[in-house]
Amino acid sequence: MAKDLVVGSADLSHLEKAIAAHLTGLGAKHDLEKWLAAEHSETTICCLNGPSVVEFLRHVVRCEGYSDEDTGMVEGCNGNSKYRNMPWWDDAVWLPMELQPVILEVDAPFFVGSCSALLRELRDLQDISQIQLGSAPEGYEEMRADIERFYRSDAPFRLTDADCVRWIWLALRDGAELAIKEHTVLYAGPD
Repeated sequence: MAKDLVVGSADLSHLEKAIAAHLTGLGAKHDLEKWLAAEHSETTICCLNGPSVVEFLRHVVRCEGYSDEDTGMVEGCNGNSKYRNMPWWDDAVWLPMELQPVILEVDAPFFVGSCSALLRELRDLQDISQIQLGSAPEGYEEMRADIERFYRSDAPFRLTDADCVRWIWLALRDGAELAIKEHTVLYAGPD
């Protein structure tokens, strides 16, 4: 199953009230309606598939020092990881503001986090990782230049586990930076 990030007007109307209530509860001033408005053009960034994101999270868990990946994954999902803004959940949205991350129970667990906090965590991970996070694996630049052409390509496409981790790291970084620049949301969900 494909996994994508959407920067812009992701259809989150079914969650708008829950997210707004959480932000109001924090006393946070926000432009949620504007961030979710259709006036934003959408940008899609391919995260390959669910197993690629899981491989990335395995790397996060190892970098954090967990010897048992399952324990590290559970700690991440429970919000006990120092990397609290990583994509631990199938459904996640990062807002272009500072806020404490939260899991909303709306139909299914839904993560709400901060683009700027995600960027800080990605930079921290880059500093301690041994696999050159920040370098683009083969195909990544082509995907960012023309995602439709990338999806239609019949060219052989093989990535190592380390390439998948680098790919997801770049996708999250590019998505968060673009969401901040465009003053909109970054959404990850099942495709």
